[in-house]
Amino acid sequence: MRNSDLADLIGNATRQAFVRIVDLCLREQVDALLLAGDLYDDEQTSMKTARFLAEQVRRLHEAGIRVFIIRGNHDALSQITKELVFPETVKVFSGRAEAIAVDREPGHFPVVIHGLSFADPHVPESLVGKYKPPVEDAFNIGIMHTSLSGSSGHNPYAPCSLSDLHGTGFRYWALDHIHKRSVVDGQCTVVTRHTSRARHQ
Repeated sequence: MRNSDLADLIGNATRQAFVRIVDLCLREQVDALLLAGDLYDDEQTSMKTARFLAEQVRRLHEAGIRVFIIRGNHDALSQITKELVFPETVKVFSGRAEAIAVDREPGHFPVVIHGLSFADPHVPESLVGKYKPPVEDAFNIGIMHTSLSGSSGHNPYAPCSLSDLHGTGFRYWALDHIHKRSVVDGQCTVVTRHTSRARHQ
């Protein structure tokens, strides 16, 4: 903190990471961005953070890119998520499981996004069984905030096993909460990655 330039760099690092994610989405012209929880550190977040998030979402909206968001343990009660008005291209999943089809060009295979937000910061039981079944003849993607099972250094948040995820019939799972990127292939692809949060500043 004695070096003001370094302090500014560290203080804005997570926001710059999110800007680069949005830049990549725009450059690659993706269909959708999936955010698997913990966009913020807690329920009390500044309006500066709200404006930042709204601006980045606006960039995606103007490019026709959908955004699918679930709430994790840190932002389960976030007032921003509840009160910020997003454009119609953004889906914030509630505490009840939903399956949303992604609009795609004619001739492309259908994609369905499954999501379920934390209704409370503490979710000690598995959420896998609450997700809707896969839609037939579609590529089903699940978004979940989970500590998985036996992840050292993490409290149990919506714990589940890889075999539980493989047994859902989904083709892909996007997970967050584990602070380590990994890709596990099998009956489906399971990707864990800790999402950079727009911290309270």
